[in-house]
Amino acid sequence: MALRTMAVIDGDGHMIESEAEIAEFADGVMQEWLHRPYRRPGIFPGLDGFHFPQFGEEQGGEAPPQVARPYVRASENRMGSGEDWTALLDRAEIEQAVLFPTLGLSVGFIQVPDYATRLCRAFNDYVAHRYRKVDRRLHPMALIPMQDPKAAALELRRAVKELGLLGAMLPSTGLTMHLGHEYYFPVYEEAANLGCVLAAHGGSNRGLGMDTFTNFTASHILHHPMPLAMALCSMVYHGVFERWPDLRVGFMEGGAAWLAMVLDRADRDEKFEMPGVGRRRMRPCLDSGNILIGCEGEDPILPYLIGRTGAHLYAYSSDYPHETDLVRAQEEIEETVEHHELSAADKIAILGENSRRFFITR
Repeated sequence: MALRTMAVIDGDGHMIESEAEIAEFADGVMQEWLHRPYRRPGIFPGLDGFHFPQFGEEQGGEAPPQVARPYVRASENRMGSGEDWTALLDRAEIEQAVLFPTLGLSVGFIQVPDYATRLCRAFNDYVAHRYRKVDRRLHPMALIPMQDPKAAALELRRAVKELGLLGAMLPSTGLTMHLGHEYYFPVYEEAANLGCVLAAHGGSNRGLGMDTFTNFTASHILHHPMPLAMALCSMVYHGVFERWPDLRVGFMEGGAAWLAMVLDRADRDEKFEMPGVGRRRMRPCLDSGNILIGCEGEDPILPYLIGRTGAHLYAYSSDYPHETDLVRAQEEIEETVEHHELSAADKIAILGENSRRFFITR
């Protein structure tokens, strides 16, 4: 099967933000703070004790290390910039890309709601101008100040209606309460009214019981999928999808294997009517078409999961330019197309149509 007979839409790529450029969009109060001579570097908190600045000349880092070969950038532009992403789309023959933050993954750790609100507004203006307006094939996700749900709902509406963004990222770690908590219901009500997308995204290992780990691999195996599983279960069984059945929520950058564990446990506990289950069930939520799970297309567990759930849940995610370079992005697409255990319909759905339906065409 020829590769380019299938449209490819990247459901989870990454912007590498320029702090200097974000600062250009900050309001007067934030500008005053940014120009204080004694402020610490960085406008976002750090993710945890493992993640350090790695990308982009401005942060002073190098490209992520590759074991077998040198990292291949998509362009000579600033890594992860709008221009760099345009080059990746052209060279990897990707039709469109949904982009999540890098520095902004830590937005949930901000403890001052007013600062979170001002920073999210500046961030959203920045990505609208430096990504969305650079190339209409790029779809940056907004940040919203979940520390203050009413302010978050207002910013979500502004991002969607005024800036033309698809929706917003929900940090999977850092917030004071789980994502299914009624405290955040104003955000979900607004998203449902807008018909826009929300997407929980893996990031930090803080608060997950791994704060004493000293080996990054040990942490990395767990710290993306665990909070996604927690977010999905909290939203299903605390009634978010029951209350807003048309709400669309993605669960990105944890692979897909964690869902097998959730399915097994949900089927068991719902069968035996464990306390708190009530009328809420995992399967109808997964069958609705309003949940999407990011995956690497060649994930070995995909054929098994598709057999249990159908292919509509899964979407190709490049993760460029974090753990993927130009060559690896091209290879993962080809591996998906050549996967002998996936049908042609499965491949079409995973590589592009699921992301198109979920993010773009509604």
